[in-house]
Amino acid sequence: MSGKLFPVAVNILKNFGPTGKFNGAAIASNTRPVHADEGNLRLEFEVEPGQTNNFKTLHGGCTATLIDNFTTIALMLTKEGKPHPGVSVDLHVTYLAAAQIGETVVLDATVTKRGRTIAFTKAELYRKSDNTLIATGVHTKAFPPIKKAE
Repeated sequence: MSGKLFPVAVNILKNFGPTGKFNGAAIASNTRPVHADEGNLRLEFEVEPGQTNNFKTLHGGCTATLIDNFTTIALMLTKEGKPHPGVSVDLHVTYLAAAQIGETVVLDATVTKRGRTIAFTKAELYRKSDNTLIATGVHTKAFPPIKKAE
């Protein structure tokens, strides 16, 4: 639980909650930030039944949503990242191993490169017990101009 931007990450995560639209809040509500600094976020969570597939392992869609959400938060932890989190252009996930109900998963989200109109991020999910790589993801975000209300 460290890093100069750790309090910012904690505050962002506290605001996850029901919004009446899909935002991944239900599957991300049990995450705990461990470290946050410029363009980097580490968190962990225990796999819960609502995050699993028929095999009682972490669901691929859940994994993709976690990568989407937390690479976006890593972007928000850059000096250019506020207030516009951008829009997803590409999300690619590679699934390598399973995580069972009750296992602790560590997710590292990192900003690889951030430009004026596009950013590249990556994420890795590990089983905490044996450091086995569960999934990797790359997430590209664009920053279109924000239209002002008339």
